[in-house]
Amino acid sequence: MTPSQIKAARKALGLTQAEMTAMLGYQGDNLKQMMRDLETGRRPLREPQRRLIEAYLDGYRPADWP
Repeated sequence: MTPSQIKAARKALGLTQAEMTAMLGYQGDNLKQMMRDLETGRRPLREPQRRLIEAYLDGYRPADWP
């Protein structure tokens, strides 16, 4: 998944940068920065997170969905 596809997926899901990184399992104080890094290619998207994005795009919503 390319950085532009990651950004498009986030926007299609209607999530903020912080919400998206949290839903991908990232933790910490800099969630927005982590998402920016994913969306610009500075941080590679790991396979488990790619699978989660695809599941979310296919309609899966966990109980803690924002």
